[in-house]
Amino acid sequence: MFEMRRKNTVVQEYDLSCGAAALATVLRYQHGDNVSEKELVRALISRDIYIENPELVQVREGFSLLDLKRVAEARGYVGIGYGNLTLEEALTIAPVITPISPADYNHFVVLIGQVGNSVQVVDPAFGNTTMSARRFQREWIDFPNIGHVGFVVARSDDPDPPGDLVPDPRVFMTPPPGYIRNSLF
Repeated sequence: MFEMRRKNTVVQEYDLSCGAAALATVLRYQHGDNVSEKELVRALISRDIYIENPELVQVREGFSLLDLKRVAEARGYVGIGYGNLTLEEALTIAPVITPISPADYNHFVVLIGQVGNSVQVVDPAFGNTTMSARRFQREWIDFPNIGHVGFVVARSDDPDPPGDLVPDPRVFMTPPPGYIRNSLF
């Protein structure tokens, strides 16, 4: 189970690096660019604003989608930000980095697909997981004037990337009633 949960996931190593880990996940597993989270964090904090005011990362609770776009574009990718997205629209452009706020804590995940009433996300803090589409929509941050946003990374010189960030039906499986209880005793 642990291997399945961490498959195609760059796990975040730092408290405020979910954006870097989400971007590294997309670059590595969607585009075949073997970049590390640490390498992206270094690129993110190298901006003058963060060098002059390093506490900004903590005050802002991490990095922004615009920060991620700048780093992706510096690596030769095209960063595309979308606003006023519906879940259905986000699924058509997946994998898409989305900001969520579970338990009032801002966090980035990579939305990769839907099966039935559940969506699969790659959570840099946890790995592959599913949640109900309703819960995802509730946790997806709804910004004033721009609504639900998402960030997609593309590459104009590679129209057919490896594309390993696709839903895994096994992640959507739930054990039959009583399975866990019966397995423990």
